[in-house]
Amino acid sequence: MATLEKIRSKSAILFTVIIVALLAFILGDFFNSSRSFFGPGTTAAKVDNHKIDIQQFNTRVEQMRQRMQDQGYTAPDLAILQTQVLNDMIYESLLNQEYEDLGIVVTDKELSSAMTGATALPGLVQQIQQQFGVQSPEQLHDMAFNPSKYQIPAEMANQLQTYWIELEQNVEKELKQQKFATLFMGALTANKLDAREMFDENAATSEIAYAKVDYASLPDDEFKPTDDEIKAKYNEIKNRFRLQEPIRKIDYITVDIVPSEDDLLKAEQAVEEAMQILNTTEGVDGLSGYFVANNRTAKRNGFSSQIAAAIDTMEVGQAKLISFVNNTYTIAKLLGRNANQQDSVKLDFAVLEVASDAQRDSIIGALNSGAKISDIAQVVNQQPEQTISLLDPNATQIKQLLDGATTGRYFTPDTVAGSKQVRVIRVNGYSPSVTTYDVSEITYTVDPSSTTVNYLTQQLRDFLAENNTAAKFSEQAAQAGYHIFPAEVGPQSLSIANIPDTRGAVKWVMNAKKGQVSDVYGDDQTGRLIAVSLLDIYDNGYVPVTDNGVRDYVAAIAENDKKAAKIIADYQGKANSVAEYAKLMNTDVDTTKVTFGQRAISGFALGESDLAAAVATAQKGQLVGPMQSNSAVVVFVVNDIDKSGREFNFDTDKMRFNQQQAGSILARNLFNIMLGGNKVENNLLQFYQD
Repeated sequence: MATLEKIRSKSAILFTVIIVALLAFILGDFFNSSRSFFGPGTTAAKVDNHKIDIQQFNTRVEQMRQRMQDQGYTAPDLAILQTQVLNDMIYESLLNQEYEDLGIVVTDKELSSAMTGATALPGLVQQIQQQFGVQSPEQLHDMAFNPSKYQIPAEMANQLQTYWIELEQNVEKELKQQKFATLFMGALTANKLDAREMFDENAATSEIAYAKVDYASLPDDEFKPTDDEIKAKYNEIKNRFRLQEPIRKIDYITVDIVPSEDDLLKAEQAVEEAMQILNTTEGVDGLSGYFVANNRTAKRNGFSSQIAAAIDTMEVGQAKLISFVNNTYTIAKLLGRNANQQDSVKLDFAVLEVASDAQRDSIIGALNSGAKISDIAQVVNQQPEQTISLLDPNATQIKQLLDGATTGRYFTPDTVAGSKQVRVIRVNGYSPSVTTYDVSEITYTVDPSSTTVNYLTQQLRDFLAENNTAAKFSEQAAQAGYHIFPAEVGPQSLSIANIPDTRGAVKWVMNAKKGQVSDVYGDDQTGRLIAVSLLDIYDNGYVPVTDNGVRDYVAAIAENDKKAAKIIADYQGKANSVAEYAKLMNTDVDTTKVTFGQRAISGFALGESDLAAAVATAQKGQLVGPMQSNSAVVVFVVNDIDKSGREFNFDTDKMRFNQQQAGSILARNLFNIMLGGNKVENNLLQFYQD
């Protein structure tokens, strides 16, 4: 009781302590997870209600990078790779929603049929045969999930199982895409009216005689549009400049970090010293760590053409300077010359499943007495004849297995008594003997010294300190020896102008104010320095007319309008034929043929839709014009209309319509069609610091 009384007497203090502890816990958790409150949480990107999780995104990026490396490709800059993966995942997300809405599924039977059996996808079969050397997808599946049958180690079996599961997922995606494409293309096909319209647009070809005055023949200075005229024309065609997202206009400077003259001179001296060491000592062990030696044994044509030419005249133990390209020296040292070397061997290979050693020996005897391996019931895996290089550095094991083997005879190279599965090999023959060369290919790359890097960095920083506004940045760059490049950056940008390792500069741009200039980004690891100035921010849905590119474009159109108005006013109604107009215009009469459905008219600029429409609606013999076209004022008369082509055929014109205007055209823009009016919310910049 006394204890309870003490607790009651201190209840106020205890209550306060508990509240403070709870607040500390809540606030601590709040600050530790502030991204969930104020940021994107774990959402890398969002489209409508579709979210892409950052962990799934990172996994896909790593898978893509690994896949490219496995296939021998150099993975692009991380930001570029992430952009590609993100676009793929957004597209997949939108597609999956379409599949769900349309009820598109792939049954187990359909998946099995596409992956195995007589109806397996041809591309899949070819891929598996090339990559694994097996005859069919069924065999690969059997190897993956029954590894003991093929004496496959557990680790390799796990890799094959993972590969097979990924393959199933990819095939399922492909089948769904095929079903969707069939529905999509089938829903967007021509009816009789569409086919007839396509026929009519291309059925008649009009031959016209015309005279024209090109806008380029008038002096530009006399027709410069005013600011009000440019604004009026801009408002007329404003939709051409609609923005999908806010953008930020920037200028940037890049400085490549390359070796200085002093760096190159020191490198030249280092190479001279290395050559002396190589030509006076055995091997290549006396070189400094800056020189990378790769020792290889190969035939003459196994080396680069420059090394191959050099080793013909080299003595064993001699080194020669081969090349200096892209700041990299290449030196070759001939370590040995080997005559009468076997280049490759042709092998047959099979796996037998036997009940006993006696049965194994009986089968080997039968094979060596003329029996065909394809007739042996105990064969569970037979490979086609393979040619194995014996010059490959990894061929040591196969050389040991074949040591003492008799050509044309089957044998078991690694048989263990009592084994139920055994490997059987037959040597079918060796290639003719060749001469091989032991060569050490030594490279030395000249890197910029820290002195050079510091100098280039400080030089750029000094420029930025003196030119700390966007206007000064752009105006003074050339005088300081820098070249200015324009670019645009938006919420979806993960790099500047696809330059690797520029995400930090992008983050600065997205948080900067108009007119600001950045610090220096980049270092000797990225290979370049970059500095950025923020010129303008366009966030009202359209690129404004104040944008230099837009203003120039609109001004050119407004200028042509003024020229057209002047030319038409000068000649309107002053002649009664094309020939008379041509005389007044001081030009010649020309002829051309016009079909309404064609994309270009010979003798005119591209995109002359107004002229094509005017010709299509004109009567034979009717004088039309002067009229404004894209690049000239034109007067024309239709001399003849040719309708002697083929008759209307629904199937032919339906196919033509589908190719030019229906599903096949719309499919190219499928992503934007599915995206609709939804905006992509890209949060990647908030997850990465560099």
